[in-house]
Amino acid sequence: MTGNDGMFTSLEDPGDKEQVTFGDNSKGKVIGLGKIAILNDLSISNVLFVKSLSFNLLSIAQLCDLDLMCDFDKNCVVVKSEKDKSMVFQGFRHGHLYLVDFGEMKTSSTTCLFSKSSLGWLWQRRIAHIGMSQLKNVVKKGMVTGVKDVTFEKDKLCSACQAGKQSETPDKFKIFAKRAQREFGLNIVKVRSDNGSEFKNYKVDEWCDEEGIKHEFSATYTPQQNGVVERKNKTLITLARAMLDDYGTSEDFWAEAINTACHASNRVYLHQLLGKTPYELLIGRKPNISYFRIFGCKCFIYKKKRLGKFEKRCNVGFFVGCASNSKAYRVFNQTTGMIEETCDV
Repeated sequence: MTGNDGMFTSLEDPGDKEQVTFGDNSKGKVIGLGKIAILNDLSISNVLFVKSLSFNLLSIAQLCDLDLMCDFDKNCVVVKSEKDKSMVFQGFRHGHLYLVDFGEMKTSSTTCLFSKSSLGWLWQRRIAHIGMSQLKNVVKKGMVTGVKDVTFEKDKLCSACQAGKQSETPDKFKIFAKRAQREFGLNIVKVRSDNGSEFKNYKVDEWCDEEGIKHEFSATYTPQQNGVVERKNKTLITLARAMLDDYGTSEDFWAEAINTACHASNRVYLHQLLGKTPYELLIGRKPNISYFRIFGCKCFIYKKKRLGKFEKRCNVGFFVGCASNSKAYRVFNQTTGMIEETCDV
C-alpha cells in the first residue's frame, strides 16, 4: 500500500475495501486499488492507495507470487529471481523493519534497481538523513564536491526518517480540538494548516473526517497565506528571546519562555476589530494580570515537608512561567534541578 498516486500505472475503484487498520489501531481510508511497476517487465497488482499515507508498505507474499525469493539476515534483505538467482533489488534493516528505496529509472529484470534517484536516497542516509531539499541545494550550487549524477527527490521522507522523525502533532491536535470544543461549547468547522507532514497525514485527515471538520491547506511554499500564524510565531519568538536575555536565562528554557510569552500575549494584546483581549473574548471577563512576574527572576521555593529545627525552609530557584491547569507558578528548583508547580513562592 502507498499514499503516492504517482507510483501507479493503473488505478481503479477499491470496491468494498474502505479502510485499513495499522499496528497502533489507527485507520487509513482506501481510495483506490491499482498496479505499480517495479521493473520493465514486472508489476505488483492489488496495491492499495491509502489517503495521506506517508510511507509505502511492500508485501512479501506478493513478491513470492511474482517468482521472487527473499533472503533476510540481521542487516539487510536481498530479493532474487527464482529462475537464475540474480539479484533484483535489496534493502536494509532499520530497527525492526526492512526498508527498500525504489528508484524511478526503468531497468531490466537482470539488474539491480539502483538509479540516480536511488543514489539520492543513499547519499541522504550517508549525510545523517539531512533533508533532500538541502542536499539538492548544496550540490546544485557546487558547495560540496564528491557527489555526481545524483537526483534528489523533492518533498519526500525515507522510511527511516519517517520512523525517526515521527511527530506527536496529530495526537496533540486531537486533544486540543476536543478540549476547546467542550470547554467553550463551540464546534470547529474547519482548520487551516501548511503542508507539513505533521499536519498533512492520514491520522489528522481521518480524525477530521470523523468529526466533520474541513481541513484546508495553504499553497505549497506560500507562507503569506498563513500570515496570521507566521506573524504570531515571530512575535512569540521575539518575546521569548527578550525574556531569556533579561536575566540571562539559559536557552534550554526556550519552550517555557514561548509558553509564558503566549500566556501573556493572550491577556494583553487586543483584537484589531473587536477591541478586546483573546482571554476576554473566550472567557467573558477582563483578565487579572496582578500575578505576573518577570521571567527568570530569582525566587525562594518553600519546602513542603517535615523539616529539622535548623534545616533550610526553602530552596533557591527562578520563575519560568505559570501553570496551565492550576493557579500556581512554574519555577526551576536549582537544588533538585527540576521544574515544579507551586504557589508557595
